[in-house]
Amino acid sequence: MPIHPSGAPYRIVLPDLEMRCWEPADAPELQRFLADNDEYLRPWVPWMADEPKPLEAKVKELRSWRAAFDLDQTWLWSLRLSGGALAGGSVMNRLPGDAVDLGGWGTAELGGRGLYGRAAAAATRVAFELLGMARVQGICESTNTRSIHVMRRLGFTHEATPRHEVEGQRIDEMVWSILAEEWPSTPACALAADAQAFDALGERMF
Repeated sequence: MPIHPSGAPYRIVLPDLEMRCWEPADAPELQRFLADNDEYLRPWVPWMADEPKPLEAKVKELRSWRAAFDLDQTWLWSLRLSGGALAGGSVMNRLPGDAVDLGGWGTAELGGRGLYGRAAAAATRVAFELLGMARVQGICESTNTRSIHVMRRLGFTHEATPRHEVEGQRIDEMVWSILAEEWPSTPACALAADAQAFDALGERMF
């Protein structure tokens, strides 16, 4: 299936959660959010090693995120509660061979409510039904029990656990995936069934 002519949705509405394409104007809010959740995010989010960044650098970074989104290279959304408060982020990186790598981050306080699982399910639906992908994968460290729980709950298959050494430390990364032909029968598909996606003009995509 070819990629949707409008690309990925700029806004996805879910129960109690909304996913929005990042804008440069979000930089101050994101900067505060990362500072408030630094201790929790730093062990699991690799790019937190470069934080905190000055506001000017954060604006520049969000401009690059938006450019990558518009070019259908990497899709990044902010995750917001129904009142608009920032709750984290979701990302899909385009890989060779009609595949994407899915990731996300959030806060400890909001864990266990199913918010991040619903966001991951919605992003997976976008990948298969709008972007024509053949494979969606997610990678997490073997010690990240919350991410492992989300992958299993959504119906991702654990393919392998490649072993790495980073700066003298052993890191085992678990690779999870769903293939396009498996998608309709997964719990993630059922979970994302009530999602509403909108393009840059606000037109409904699903």
